[in-house]
Amino acid sequence: MPEPDSLRSHDAAQARLAALHALGILDTGPEPQFDRIMALVARYFRTPFGSVTFVDDHRQWFKASVGFTHRSDPRRQSVCALTVDAGCPLVIPDLLADPRTTGLDAVQGGHRLRFYAGVPLHAGGHAVGTLCVLDTRPRDFSDEDREVLEQFAELAQSELRLRLALRDLEALALTDPLTELPNRRAFQQELASACCAAGTGQPLVVGLLDLDRFKPINDTLGHAVGDAVLRFVAQRVRALLRPGETLARYGGDEFTLLLTGPDAETRARQIALELPHRLHMPSGLRVGVSLGLVLASGPADPRALLELADHTMYRAKAAGTPVVHVRYPNDAAPPGD
Repeated sequence: MPEPDSLRSHDAAQARLAALHALGILDTGPEPQFDRIMALVARYFRTPFGSVTFVDDHRQWFKASVGFTHRSDPRRQSVCALTVDAGCPLVIPDLLADPRTTGLDAVQGGHRLRFYAGVPLHAGGHAVGTLCVLDTRPRDFSDEDREVLEQFAELAQSELRLRLALRDLEALALTDPLTELPNRRAFQQELASACCAAGTGQPLVVGLLDLDRFKPINDTLGHAVGDAVLRFVAQRVRALLRPGETLARYGGDEFTLLLTGPDAETRARQIALELPHRLHMPSGLRVGVSLGLVLASGPADPRALLELADHTMYRAKAAGTPVVHVRYPNDAAPPGD
């Protein structure tokens, strides 16, 4: 049975929004490259208004603009939304004479706009915004004009492609290729942010997890099996976590945990209790873990927290106990193992 048109339309709208948000451009500050493009466009076409605009589900937002002093409008008041919905260039010689635009606030009042020409900007195969020019008088717009506007739009499009490429490179730089978990650098960045929040009373738990008897697996069965064990452990531990809780590969056979929020300590204990039961490998290989957990509920130094978690993990390993809990020195209450 074919999908209803409404369902397909909803799915397409969600895919478009996902492509827009993947750019990470909404609500960002001015950037010279977009400002320069917009200034050139407005000067070439001699229009008092123009913008590089992105359209989400409820508004149009200006990344760069000429003539406008505000940054956004409701979507229902947006001419650019028509361009995005059409997915192709749109020219309206007289906004007041077009039934789609005659009632818009920017036409009836405010800037009293009369002319619009826009070209869609794409990301992920979806129209997510426009490069457009507007005037306060009706205008003709030739095929040559449209071609030039499309060429200017390609400059903006190139900036968007570069932005996505840089974001992909950054993501690769913060990801462990074997387990696809955040890597040491990513974890350190997140921990630093969490420690700043802890200074305002936001509790956090740092955990350092080390695999037991991992070296003999590598030595006797080979690194391919060792890699499979690391991926298995990463998948099983990650399955225990909730959104907002972080597991990272810190290096070798060490993993780090970061839990934040008022229930961070409770969640840490839940994970610690469940973890040993989740690491029975289908192949029959047995791998144990030693886990050190450190709770901080006040100002904390990221490096000191990691060092204490490392010391606590080795206490667990030496004692043959899967988990040891301690509290950061600033916490007055003693731990309950």
